[in-house]
Amino acid sequence: MKYRGRSLSFRVAVLFFVGSIVAMTMSTLITLVLFLLAMPDEQIRIGPYALAKALSAAVTHDQAGRIHIAEDFTKSTLLAVAEQRQSFWYVVTDSEQELSYGPVRRHTGALFGASPREQIIYAEYTYVQDGRKMMGVRVASPDVSGTTIEVGGLALSIPETLWVGLVASADGALYQLLGIVLLATTTATVLIVRSTIAGPVKRVVKSAEQIDGLPNGRRIPHDLTPTELLPMVAAFNTALQKIDLAFDSQRNFLSNAAHELRTPLTKLRLKLEDVKDEELKRKLVRDTTRLSSIVTMLLQLARLSKQSVTLTTVDLVAVARAASVEYVPVALKKNIEIRLEAPNAPVLVNGSELALHMAISNLITNSLQHASGTQAVTIHVTCPAQVSVVDNGPGILADEWVDIVRPFVRGKHGSSDGTGLGLSIVCQVMDIHGGTIALAQSPRGGATVTLGFPH
Repeated sequence: MKYRGRSLSFRVAVLFFVGSIVAMTMSTLITLVLFLLAMPDEQIRIGPYALAKALSAAVTHDQAGRIHIAEDFTKSTLLAVAEQRQSFWYVVTDSEQELSYGPVRRHTGALFGASPREQIIYAEYTYVQDGRKMMGVRVASPDVSGTTIEVGGLALSIPETLWVGLVASADGALYQLLGIVLLATTTATVLIVRSTIAGPVKRVVKSAEQIDGLPNGRRIPHDLTPTELLPMVAAFNTALQKIDLAFDSQRNFLSNAAHELRTPLTKLRLKLEDVKDEELKRKLVRDTTRLSSIVTMLLQLARLSKQSVTLTTVDLVAVARAASVEYVPVALKKNIEIRLEAPNAPVLVNGSELALHMAISNLITNSLQHASGTQAVTIHVTCPAQVSVVDNGPGILADEWVDIVRPFVRGKHGSSDGTGLGLSIVCQVMDIHGGTIALAQSPRGGATVTLGFPH
């Protein structure tokens, strides 16, 4: 209910419902007016017929056998309108008595002859009164045998005739039927409109959800898009193109800057060997190494975001083994053991070997840099498709788990040499693979980072 006012299908349904009522009302009125103008006899017939029908339903006999007319009829608006005509009259008769109103026509007996009252169920006739054509209607009471009701002298204008025909004497069943038809039509319209509008919109939304955010990536196709949605689709695709141009410029700058920095940093690292002051040399080497790590991370980010990643069938066990072997020399220098616990059989996922190697390498790097005092870094590869890197260092505080994966954010217990980009790159890799990253405390202290892949 909260969003119904914003729903196009709901608005169309409401407009159709209101429009249908207006159209049905106007068409009915116009049709009746044309009908009455084309057939004047029907105009002078509707009033007497409606009065005769209502009066026949209101006639009863009291306990003394006298003719009695129900009070709801005597107070009805229909009778009040009729009584405004001086020529209006009615007469109710049975075999013994008569109840009349107005200037009753007395010569109708010759018209009906000596026919028994119970044989006259319905009759109508025309006559002229004061130079004007009138109609009389005679009906038999449905409830009192042998009782007849005769009405005449009722000449109505076209608006009054319409009111009598549509309101005063309307059959409730007719309006119920019209209501059912209108409800059924509106319901069908809601379903049709919803499917007609929602179908193309859902296709556009599905196409938008498949946009990968990479340069020259997917766009919302114009094929099978309704004309009404084409301007929106074109505007959206234009906006994506502008965003691509802006991002492409930033990525190129990032990639070029990082690439150009690698050579001077390598030369600087070699020249530092000539520094005689060991303390100064150690500090300069540390700062240069940290700067090289940042440049390496920036290159990784640029490589991930600059082009679409081709996904193939990759063995997680093989990728984890290659990454762990690569960092064994660094770990040995810090007296840390790198362990790989994996099944003998391959654990296959749909992914990029280069990107997965980058993610696992960054997790191992984080553990080696930040898990001071740890004795081992363990890489677990489990089925159906998970990789966990576990250390027993100081760990990551629970209130830091949300922020720690953002770029350039380092944990409170982390090393000052870190770049704050490692987990951010891992998150980007997992986004590419449609996977998840989970941070937790290790059972014996430290941090556990688990990468989960769809299977």
